[in-house]
Amino acid sequence: PQRMVVRRAAETVLTRRIARMPIDDLLTDGKIELQIAAVPEIQAVLDRLDSGFLVSAVQIQSVMEAYAANLQETARMLVGQPLDRVADALDGASIVTLLGLGASLSVGGLAENVLARVGVRCRLSPDSHMQLLQMLEEAERHVVLAFSYSGETEEVVEALRVARGAGARTIVVTAFSASSIVGEAEIVLQVPVVNPHRYRVGLVDAVLPNLMILDILAILIGSRRDVETIRERVEDTI
Repeated sequence: PQRMVVRRAAETVLTRRIARMPIDDLLTDGKIELQIAAVPEIQAVLDRLDSGFLVSAVQIQSVMEAYAANLQETARMLVGQPLDRVADALDGASIVTLLGLGASLSVGGLAENVLARVGVRCRLSPDSHMQLLQMLEEAERHVVLAFSYSGETEEVVEALRVARGAGARTIVVTAFSASSIVGEAEIVLQVPVVNPHRYRVGLVDAVLPNLMILDILAILIGSRRDVETIRERVEDTI
């Protein structure tokens, strides 16, 4: 349990920082800068948890190379996948409901932020029951975008089943093409299996591929819209 507290704190900090770094930096000098910058941030997280741990240094070696390889594998896998179809569906939606629990809920939050910045109306509830209730809405051009690494999260699978019954378009992002969630999807995007076990302890390896997908979708949607006007409105909120 004590080691898990430190691991979670490190994952929280590294996920946030790695998402903003170019891949090349992760493999070169940026890794050293990241190790130095991560120390006080990880310590701050541990202090808020009253853990009693003192972080003296962070060493990131093969883990960083694995993260970079993860992104490279994601880029390779995305070739030929229906990204344009997903972008068209999101661009034409009256409302996009996001689904995800656990680590995938964090991905859903990132998706809400990214899509809102290109003018896509989104909503995300952290409560699985509320997510299910939202699927009952028979809104015109309702699109549901679900994230599930394993593809076996029962609440998400059930919510998609209800959404399909209500006439919504369903899009799924998962690592397992033969999982239960795929049977409830109109469109599927697949991310790499970065761990031999379906149910992982880590968080970063699940988030990075989704960040790449969201960036690509934002670019595709933005090319169809008046991005400058949207950007001005976003900047007005800052």
